[in-house]
Amino acid sequence: MDKFQFMGNATILHLNTRKEGPEDAQELAVDLKLKATADVMITRYFDEQLATFVFLSNGAVRNKVMGPITFAHELESYRLDMVGSTFTGVRVKKFALEPKDGFKVGVTFAVSFKPSGDEVARVAEFLQDEIDLCLTPSDSELDFGDGGAAHSHVNTYDGADDELLPAARELVASHRSASISLVQRHLRIGYNRAARLLEALEARGDVSATDAAGNRMVLITAEATA
Repeated sequence: MDKFQFMGNATILHLNTRKEGPEDAQELAVDLKLKATADVMITRYFDEQLATFVFLSNGAVRNKVMGPITFAHELESYRLDMVGSTFTGVRVKKFALEPKDGFKVGVTFAVSFKPSGDEVARVAEFLQDEIDLCLTPSDSELDFGDGGAAHSHVNTYDGADDELLPAARELVASHRSASISLVQRHLRIGYNRAARLLEALEARGDVSATDAAGNRMVLITAEATA
């Protein structure tokens, strides 16, 4: 895994708004501090040997008194999908990893981006709440488990013909949610493929079109997929 990414639930710990840029052309910017729990595999983005250093073979933390491990990585050009909005040109920094028993890792990091005024208000509503988010490099399809073949035809891919469509249909029905990040996380696929699967489900009448906030309603029941 060459680039950091995160898909799952995270809590917004802190929100800060500021202006950046030349004095005569300043733009609104937001800094968020996020905290989540991830699988041990996330340590590979920082050091291939880190998991061996902090965990015993049974998944227990090797050194119980060790504090969070901080990293100075500053990443540019990320895409952030959360609370019904998509933000691009996102900067990611201030990483801290806290090993937990069971091969789990507490991850704290900060993201900075330029939203609209309405988007700031929407994000602020979720302060101190757990949200579903997807943070990926803007220049990568990030289709996991598909190998290079997935990248060779991303421009011609049709979600209606995707072999994962039945699984996506069952997933949204059982979770009563139709978010791109949900489909990505559970099916281990890239953002574009997940979006096209939802478009295919919309065409079938299984989910609604996106509303003004970017959300979809699930129209199919779990029983209908059985």
